[in-house]
Amino acid sequence: MAFCKPAHLALTALLTLALPAMAACGEEAPQASKAEPAKAATASAKPVSFERETKAFSFSYSYPAEAAAVPALAAMLDKQRAASLAELETETKEAEKDAAANDYPFNPHMMGVTWTTTGNTAPLLAMLAEISTFSGGAHGNTGYEALLWDKAATRRVPIEGLFTDIKAALQPMRERYCDALNSERLERRGEYAGEADDMFNACPPFDELVIIPSAVGNTGFDRMMFIAAPYVAGPYVEGVYEISLPVTAAAVAGIKPEYRAAFSPAAE
Repeated sequence: MAFCKPAHLALTALLTLALPAMAACGEEAPQASKAEPAKAATASAKPVSFERETKAFSFSYSYPAEAAAVPALAAMLDKQRAASLAELETETKEAEKDAAANDYPFNPHMMGVTWTTTGNTAPLLAMLAEISTFSGGAHGNTGYEALLWDKAATRRVPIEGLFTDIKAALQPMRERYCDALNSERLERRGEYAGEADDMFNACPPFDELVIIPSAVGNTGFDRMMFIAAPYVAGPYVEGVYEISLPVTAAAVAGIKPEYRAAFSPAAE
């Protein structure tokens, strides 16, 4: 399985995961009014969590109640989870055979995927997955994946699908992102970051990052999160760099009309 961002991370079987959706049980709930079906559905839904552990591997997958409340989205995640678990089992068996054939110790494999909600507005649900894997090497890997769900169209929307031109819309945030990243690097390293063109000192282009809007307030998406997985903005030991910036009016102007009302730009 390919992990779409960042492309150069050697992570396999990352996002073809799914989990059986959990239905609410017990007494019949009062019928919700037409004005608040989404609110009622989320209130009755439960977070979903799945775990499987054997001598050869451990696997876990979870997603929040907001996703469980959307049948089409939950079904998509269910299908993905089943496929990834099957692939993890196959890869683990092959690794065991290879270890036995070449007389070296086999280390159990691991995969864990945790989806969290970054914002839930009328038109869009935004989620971010943290994906941890270990396949017997010196250390594990961590990757991230964004998911935007268009509720009216009942489909997944790529981050590029939010904008008429994503590069033009986010360009005004570029300088602030690079400044914030370098400030975080300095705090972690405790010294000058080095030459800007060095591998781990350059400001990575936005197409190497996982980007997802987030709603810190109650009026819609008001921030944009830029996530650089290990090896993208620094060495593995420095971990992930997560930079959150206020959404600007210029960025909102570049969002497609059908999604623009979901955003609340910061005053500039």
